[in-house]
Amino acid sequence: MNVLKHKLGRHSAPRPPGPAALPFLGPIGEVRRDPLGFMVRTARAHGDVAYTRFAGMPTYLLSHPDAIEHVLLTGRANYPKSDLAIRFRPLLGEGLLTSGGALWTRQRKLMSPAFQHKRVLAYADAMSRATEEHLHRWVSGEVRSVNEDMMHLTLDIAVRTLFGSSSSAHEARVSRALHDVSDYFARTLSQPFPWPLSVPTPLNRAFLAARAELDEVVHGIIREKRQSQERSDDLLTTMLELTDEHGQGMSDQQLRDEVLTLLLAGHETTALTLTYALYLLAQHPEVADWVAAELSAVLGDRPPTLADLPALVRTEQLVKEAMRLYPPAAVLTRKAREDDVVMGWTIPAGSMVVLPQWVTHRDPRYFDDPERFWPERWTEALEAKLPRFAYFPFGGGGRVCIGSAFATLEARLALAELVRRFRYRNVDTRPLELIASITVRPKHAVRLEITERRRAASP
Repeated sequence: MNVLKHKLGRHSAPRPPGPAALPFLGPIGEVRRDPLGFMVRTARAHGDVAYTRFAGMPTYLLSHPDAIEHVLLTGRANYPKSDLAIRFRPLLGEGLLTSGGALWTRQRKLMSPAFQHKRVLAYADAMSRATEEHLHRWVSGEVRSVNEDMMHLTLDIAVRTLFGSSSSAHEARVSRALHDVSDYFARTLSQPFPWPLSVPTPLNRAFLAARAELDEVVHGIIREKRQSQERSDDLLTTMLELTDEHGQGMSDQQLRDEVLTLLLAGHETTALTLTYALYLLAQHPEVADWVAAELSAVLGDRPPTLADLPALVRTEQLVKEAMRLYPPAAVLTRKAREDDVVMGWTIPAGSMVVLPQWVTHRDPRYFDDPERFWPERWTEALEAKLPRFAYFPFGGGGRVCIGSAFATLEARLALAELVRRFRYRNVDTRPLELIASITVRPKHAVRLEITERRRAASP
């Protein structure tokens, strides 16, 4: 449905309903205490289009798939990246996540060949090898912080596929620095007026030191790749060879921005998908056994390969359900360029628009018993009847995540081996607490006891 043609007349009220809020700061206290719950409560209480203000900015929460489709697809020209996304520029520069306009269009077109389906599939062996090597260090009966484990695994995969090198000094340096920059954004994105980086607070100093470390590593690798006479199949080498219609490639600075974007946005989101999948399986051992039974029937005692994936239907369902309940990105944000009408409500120019995966993925209109962890729900029949943007973990439209196929392949291969090899049991009694910043991260370590699987039942 074209939402511009849906109830085009203005409502009698000057703006959509919304929660009670302070005159300028808006519901800042509630947002800072529980941003995910705030969005769900707001949408359920006030409807598919809800209004509030945040730090003086008129803000519209759009949770209906038709409204989301309009912002991301049919009316996307009116909705560039918001000021919130631009806050990442001190780290990511003008990468795909933060750039806009002609630069974004040029970069997206230029980089697309590096993420074509055939090229992405070529990284499957590296993903599987890295997973096997990490799991060889696990000991049956021990308790592991799986969120940390998954961060190390996906960073290892990122280093191998981006730079063409296996676990090395690069990974250790990058891991420490990425932890510090992620902590910086986790603590500042919810602040309407964070301290400028020129102010030498401890948090700012840690961020600047981590950025300098990342710059040194990435620029050093770019220099090595440019000077090397050897051709390799890693992503960075491919990106170095890409040229636009004028025969121009990327500068070292643009390469640096894109590499850091892929490192930060890529490895963390997949690590979180794996973490939440294992956490859910620990809560529901019957589902874990259901997935493991298919893995046993298809794989026997060997690890998964690319050729096995079409037969591993339950693993694919597991990935989809984990990303439905715990989408690594809880929201997308845009800023209205001109006045618009969405589902009968006027969105004034300059307003921020929030598109919440966290809310829409839990909407009972599209998902029966939406809070239930139920991978079996992901049938062809369900997907055929779902509105296009009822499920959008990777965004959508022209700015859909360029690495979505890479991330999905990585998650399916890694989870197949993780479930084939081990059972998981939650050893913490406290509920899972989350921090919503760049991504939705666990506040504390996700500690699971692992037990080696000796045998799985037949499916």
